[in-house]
Amino acid sequence: MSKWEKVKWAEVVEIKNGKNQKKVEDNTGKYPIYGSGGIMGYANDYLCDENSVVIGRKGSINKPIFVTEKFWNVDTAFGLKAKGDVLDSKYLYYFCVNFNFESLNTTVTIPSLTKSNLLNIEMCLPPIETQKQIAKTLDTAAELLAMRKQQLTELDNLIKSVFYEMFGDPILNDKGWRVDNLINITTKVGSGATPKGGKESYQSNGISLIRSMNVHNGIFKYEQLAYINDEQANQLNNVIVEKKDVLINITGASVARSCIVPDDVLPARVNQHVSIIRLNQDIANSEYISNMFTTESYQKHLLSIAGAGGATREAITKQQLLELSVPLPPLHLQNQFATIVAKIEEQKALVKKAIEETQTLFDSLMAEYFED
Repeated sequence: MSKWEKVKWAEVVEIKNGKNQKKVEDNTGKYPIYGSGGIMGYANDYLCDENSVVIGRKGSINKPIFVTEKFWNVDTAFGLKAKGDVLDSKYLYYFCVNFNFESLNTTVTIPSLTKSNLLNIEMCLPPIETQKQIAKTLDTAAELLAMRKQQLTELDNLIKSVFYEMFGDPILNDKGWRVDNLINITTKVGSGATPKGGKESYQSNGISLIRSMNVHNGIFKYEQLAYINDEQANQLNNVIVEKKDVLINITGASVARSCIVPDDVLPARVNQHVSIIRLNQDIANSEYISNMFTTESYQKHLLSIAGAGGATREAITKQQLLELSVPLPPLHLQNQFATIVAKIEEQKALVKKAIEETQTLFDSLMAEYFED
């Protein structure tokens, strides 16, 4: 896009400072109050016109929002409005999505932006009709990406729906299944430790060390997956992770999150914040137990256990895990559920691939339009 003239924001963008207002908690106010995180309440008047962009002034400064209605913006956010008829407002929004506002930050603690720094930003300015076409193309790609992400959410919701249809609420046990304690349906329950030397001793490859940031409800997140060497792994041989193991976080803010270990993470160990739950597969299916743990009612139950006793740090002990009451439908129903989940997961894999492809397309378009 370097063939187009570059202009400073001072020439084409109006920047409105936000102001504090007592938040209106319901929608009796006519106009939404926006911060960098989205709608924070409602107001009875407005500072910014429709089709403006909100960016954070302090804190979250790299998450622009496009607002199609008149709104009030708080003092930790700027409202950006395209001046005159030479800059398309949606083109401005996508420029902001691509722009690294962190590069303008000069503070050490909380990221912050100043109006003067913003006014000095330079942007390529194609003819207005070209800007509108660029924005339309990016809108189409963004809508496709959002649609595919929604498909993924709906597939996740389908798994939850099938679980409740087949087994009911696991806390109420409204279908009257036989109940047993976890100790009687497992062959192992236990957590590990952090290798000597902490994170500085982690390797770029080797044996996986699963930590609490990897374990989310129904999802294993590979970002920040740590690796340890054979010597470190040998010191954690009491917590070797095996196929079909259910993982559950047992300390901290992420306590009670649970998923099944993916095969491609093995061989692996866990640290002290994650517990292995290895089920007797002749009694309980891993897919059933993991999905039971992540139901809304069982999550509340686990969190109540973690917060009991007035401890400053939420935690679930091994003994508390072993004493958990588990409704146990007939194994053939659990296995039937696991088969259904496997088919849904196949569909999810296709959707995830489509999301990756669409994201790559979107990113390449952004680079073509906005990077020199």
